[in-house]
Amino acid sequence: MDEYVKTGSKALKDVFWIFVIAFALLFMHRKPEEANTIYYTLAFPVLIFIVYYLHVRLFPLGEIQFVILTAFLTEMGLIMIYRVAPELLVKQIIWIAIGFGLYFIASYLFKHYGWLYNLKYGEYIYIFLAVGLIISTLFFGKEIGGAKNWLTFDGIYVQPAEAAKVIYIIFLARYLKDKRDLKNILILGAITIGIAGIFALEKDLGMAFLFYTTTVLMVFLVTSNLFYVASGFGLMAIGGILAYFLFWHVRVRIEAWLNPWMDVPGKTYQIVQSLFAIAAGGFFGTGLGMGHPEYIPVVASDFIFSAICEEFGILGGIAIILVYFVIMYRGIKVALEARDEFGALLAAGLISMFSLQVFTIIGGVIKFIPLTGVTLPFVSYGGSSMVMSFFTLGMLNGISVGEEEEDVQFEAQY
Repeated sequence: MDEYVKTGSKALKDVFWIFVIAFALLFMHRKPEEANTIYYTLAFPVLIFIVYYLHVRLFPLGEIQFVILTAFLTEMGLIMIYRVAPELLVKQIIWIAIGFGLYFIASYLFKHYGWLYNLKYGEYIYIFLAVGLIISTLFFGKEIGGAKNWLTFDGIYVQPAEAAKVIYIIFLARYLKDKRDLKNILILGAITIGIAGIFALEKDLGMAFLFYTTTVLMVFLVTSNLFYVASGFGLMAIGGILAYFLFWHVRVRIEAWLNPWMDVPGKTYQIVQSLFAIAAGGFFGTGLGMGHPEYIPVVASDFIFSAICEEFGILGGIAIILVYFVIMYRGIKVALEARDEFGALLAAGLISMFSLQVFTIIGGVIKFIPLTGVTLPFVSYGGSSMVMSFFTLGMLNGISVGEEEEDVQFEAQY
């Protein structure tokens, strides 16, 4: 255990020095120099080391890798946010601190997750909560960036769909634990299509894709039936074609994906600037502070990966992707080692939704798939996405801790 902690501490020190060197470069780059940069340089590493210490003390058998990996991702996000939109940095650090708090809360609550399955009328409660959160923005939401998926409270913007993602995964795990026959799969399909339709009306294509695709993957996981998967993706293709002809915003996204040069000053400006930024960075990047990521619209949130690739190079972008792969691997490991089927489905659903979100946004900014409005977990600016991403990993950590504690108790008895 001591060696385990020592290795983690060394990794955090490497993360710390990356952060210090990057902010030192930005301090020298900005004219005139801003003294606040020094405070920011100190605040984040202190927060991370406090979180690491608490994790080792409170959850010594947990997934400490989550702290180290998210520390790297959040620091890369902070570096680029300070580079392109310094006025957002303090808010982002606050959201990260809140996120880590929720990580610990979720880790404690979901060590013994059986109450989620045993809750009377649980699956009805979960689906009504999820749909209620999703549909709330349709009636009371504010349209930002083309999608009507935000609620405002005294100047604070909240995206209910982020919380709905977690609740929907709990519903899927509870539902598919016991209901796998054709009739119930068809009912689940109708529910999922309805949810995707609500998102389409809200112009939130990213969330529609995440919810729908996660459901298809979960159905395949519990049934191993390729017909269900083929039917699911076939319906998605038909829905995409219908949406193309029915919704103007879908048509714009598809046309921009197929031919980004058709209207560079207008409809395709975002994706073209993203591709230019990635190309300008090459393998090794232009250098921190030496590129022009400010030319990319919404660069602090939707297109932050493009900014990283421009100034840190393709190799920097690959490093980000590899860290996500390690998180995905740890999440899959938690699912495989879960002590019961419900826990395995819950963990699998959480890591599937998380992984699909990473694929969706990175695939969009490099023009591999049509662009959608989801954020890059732990890196993009945004409160709702940040705290719920931490909550998701907290749930996975809790499932892992519960499993490890039961193993220790079993070994102590025998």
